[in-house]
Amino acid sequence: MAAAAETKRPYTSRWKPKGDHEPRLSERDIALFKLLTRYTYLPSDYIIALLRGDKRAWQHRLKHLTGSDYLARPKQQRQHFHANYRPLVYALGERGFNALGERGAECERPRARGNFAHELMTNEVMASFELGARDSGVRVISWADILQSQSLPESTRRSPKPFHIPITITLDGQPIDTHIAADGAPFGIERVVDDRRVYFLCPGIEADCGTEPIDASDFARSSIYKKFVLYLAVEVQGAYRSHFGFPSFYVPMITTNETRARSMMDVLSRITGGTGSKIFLFKTFPAFTSFEKPGPPSGRMVTDDWQRVGYPPFNFLSS
Repeated sequence: MAAAAETKRPYTSRWKPKGDHEPRLSERDIALFKLLTRYTYLPSDYIIALLRGDKRAWQHRLKHLTGSDYLARPKQQRQHFHANYRPLVYALGERGFNALGERGAECERPRARGNFAHELMTNEVMASFELGARDSGVRVISWADILQSQSLPESTRRSPKPFHIPITITLDGQPIDTHIAADGAPFGIERVVDDRRVYFLCPGIEADCGTEPIDASDFARSSIYKKFVLYLAVEVQGAYRSHFGFPSFYVPMITTNETRARSMMDVLSRITGGTGSKIFLFKTFPAFTSFEKPGPPSGRMVTDDWQRVGYPPFNFLSS
């Protein structure tokens, strides 16, 4: 008896699917491409939460756009031990960026940084701010908004590195000119209280994946201790006003677990002689490298309380 003809299975891959035909781009696709110029990396569940729509339809479309090279699935995500069970992470592909240019959209090409886990954490946290603001009826003040503000000094607007806040610190009795730059772009939350606009402005966030020391004696190394010292200098010197035109500012510190957050808060307490600081806000968020299962997308960066040292908890909606 002749062997049954082997049925050839269609090519499929979770990591590099092949498009079965050239997609006709829709306005929803263009909205997705624009989203991925603001967020270098986003998991599929965050994309669906931000753009809304049917989950299964979105998953099918994401697969199709990836197979046609409009999107990419960063290979670094395959290093996670549960890679096959986590929501897939997407980035904008070359064809997606070109499609925006062909439609006259003025978008900057997203730049992937060296540490995938850190960049992904930063993007997820900022996406949580966007979700929380949208669902709570408050407004996210974007970096584009800040650039158009009349409060922004012209010198900062023209600077090649406007995110860098210049400050002077004294080390071993010698003044040193340096700077501090947060993760992500400066942003703010605007809400209306008794017909009055209230602003909470941040130089970005500090996303800590647990890879740098908390309390390092060597000031030349990057550490949480060094960041505390530099941001406290920004506050004392009023550099948030002179550089950004901010009336006040807050520094969200996001780390991987409560134990590490408590260690960070203990160091801040020691630096400030036990008085603490109102500008540092502490919250946890599992990193890509964590064994903890990531929770569903939410706006908890806006809706939930942040812990502080020496001050009551802070909330963007009620403080």
